[in-house]
Amino acid sequence: PTLRFSFPSCDRVPPPVLPFDDVSFAYPSQHEGDANPVLYENLNLGVDCDTRVALVGPNGCGKSTLLRLMSGELSPTKGTVSRHQHLVMGQYHQHSVDVLDMELSPLAFMKREFPPSVVKRTEEVSRSYLDTFGFTTRQQQSPIKLLSDGQRSPLVFAMLCMRPVNLLLLDEPTNHLDVDAVDGLARAINAYEGGVVLVSHDFRLIDKVAREIW
Repeated sequence: PTLRFSFPSCDRVPPPVLPFDDVSFAYPSQHEGDANPVLYENLNLGVDCDTRVALVGPNGCGKSTLLRLMSGELSPTKGTVSRHQHLVMGQYHQHSVDVLDMELSPLAFMKREFPPSVVKRTEEVSRSYLDTFGFTTRQQQSPIKLLSDGQRSPLVFAMLCMRPVNLLLLDEPTNHLDVDAVDGLARAINAYEGGVVLVSHDFRLIDKVAREIW
């Protein structure tokens, strides 16, 4: 398998962890007097550390918007989204690779993002860690800009796994991943102790990890 990683152990926060109370949402209109359609109306739902939900539907129906409401990136037009005070969320989305410094190698980038003052790791441990995400010795030392999209995505997961989180919000995490990598991601999700909300068109992954489909 090209991915053999695992998410770190986390504290399980007792419910309610992320309740929606009569939540409605519409994006602001671009022109005065215009009204954008309401994407969500009177949502009452809850997400906790046992949640394993896949959000499915056509493009543009609001799947990513719902994740952004969960994360706090967006605020409801009406209603409230509450978050447990001990909730720590980890996110993967299509723009996650934008945080990567293309001039640095994966090894140098991880050292910069998680310096020895934050994470005490020897060079050997750091190399071994990146190896579990499919990076060969050569790739670990090559500029990120020389890696393919499929090789950059696991680096985002490597960052995500550097700290424990109670809830994973995964928006199209299989983009650019090959079949073996998708299987490795599925194994990691199934072994994870926290909650998962997944947006995906990959029914191979959904079939392996989801307990509910919304």
